[in-house]
Amino acid sequence: MRATPFSLSVWDCKAMSINAYFKDYKRRLIAPQDASAMVTSGMSIHLGGGANVAAIIDKYLAQRKDELKDVTVRTFLDTHSYEILRVDPRGDVFKWYSGFVMPHTRSFAGDRGCGMYAPASWHLVPDIVRRQYAFDILFLVTSPMNLNGNFSFGLTVGHMKALTDVSRKVVVVVREDMPATFGGREAKIHISKVDQIVEDCEFETYCLPAPEVSAADRIVAENILSAGLIKDGTTLQVGIGGLPNSVLDALPRAGIKHCGLHSEMLTEKMVDLIECGVVDNSRKKLDPNKSVCTFALGSKRLYRFIADNPAVVFHPVNYVNNPLIVARQPQMFSLNSALEIDLTGQVASEQIGGLRPRQISGTGGQLDFVTGAMLAEDGAGVSVLAISSQYHDQSRIVPLLSEGTAVTVPRSAVDYVATEWGIAHLKGLTIDERAQSLIQIAHPHHRDKLAQQAAKTGLLPYGASVIMEKRNKGIIYYRD
Repeated sequence: MRATPFSLSVWDCKAMSINAYFKDYKRRLIAPQDASAMVTSGMSIHLGGGANVAAIIDKYLAQRKDELKDVTVRTFLDTHSYEILRVDPRGDVFKWYSGFVMPHTRSFAGDRGCGMYAPASWHLVPDIVRRQYAFDILFLVTSPMNLNGNFSFGLTVGHMKALTDVSRKVVVVVREDMPATFGGREAKIHISKVDQIVEDCEFETYCLPAPEVSAADRIVAENILSAGLIKDGTTLQVGIGGLPNSVLDALPRAGIKHCGLHSEMLTEKMVDLIECGVVDNSRKKLDPNKSVCTFALGSKRLYRFIADNPAVVFHPVNYVNNPLIVARQPQMFSLNSALEIDLTGQVASEQIGGLRPRQISGTGGQLDFVTGAMLAEDGAGVSVLAISSQYHDQSRIVPLLSEGTAVTVPRSAVDYVATEWGIAHLKGLTIDERAQSLIQIAHPHHRDKLAQQAAKTGLLPYGASVIMEKRNKGIIYYRD
């Protein structure tokens, strides 16, 4: 009698695959100290960014300062105060470059000079990385491996996949508290593409403290809502800080509904909008019924909400921030904060000028979303650059940007500017009309001086006396 051929069920095959993945996991697993030891002099490495900074590698790498030289270290969205910068403040050993400076690294950036910053609109970065960069080692923070052998990039997708594509070795740094998130093929890496694995049992995933909200933030938010710039069905993108949070807080009180989320960053306040029904993504044609982002920062509550949540999708930044994708969102509304704006409309959001300019953040996606709203296919795109009218009694609306100040959004792309005193619509205005409008929404203590300076510099060629005689052409909302 002929023997029946041995066969395996689908479940038997799946169990064998899972078993093989975990054998591979154990074979690749090394201690953090051993992962640090992989770095040798002259190497170029990447430590990640956002909530996915490889802090444990930074710790052990710093301990090897005296045995290394000429190591190039790149980061972005610096949520960690790097030990390698503390032990090597002059950069004799570790040559550090960042794509987006945050409070944890501002003092280091100030000490090293703005030459450590890599400027770029973020949606272009994946292509730039793939064309122009190569790394010896990428230390990639992920969630724990799933049964299919995949490690989720978790809270930061951004340009992580591009970094894996150009790195000679990929060392996955697994954090137990890093949530697995939904996304496409560029939001995860398979164990077959991983060289080594480290389990980080020392550092928790970074949580972003709730930003302080000032009285000025709340007033600007009220101005934006009162001016009707956010309507039912608006697709929202907002940045970080007290002002964006104030706007999101105001939406339920204003009765706004059926909003969508297509935002570079997912924040705590966005969860509130989803849970109370303001955001349902019902009118989006791309990614309908999905909230879309490329990274998230917030509290453990936010991280629990997005963990394995198919209604929140993380895509690479060359999709989320692509101006042509942004332009396809219904009634796109983009809100970002600025440090300074001059009377011609030039917006500075990332670098403080002077004889020694200081990089304090980065371009990020600000210009991406301004451009996307400007190109809106439905003609209803709105971008707002919001700014407090003064800081330490100094006007943040100035005649001309000072020497050394970087322009984040050019005056030709600026749409609306909002302060506590009103909102100016600059699109289509001449320089003198822009100057008059911006002076009128500046702090009252500074308006006369700004008018005098504007006339002196030729921004008001036909005299400054007309400024306060009537509501200027660009003013769409004014608070007396």
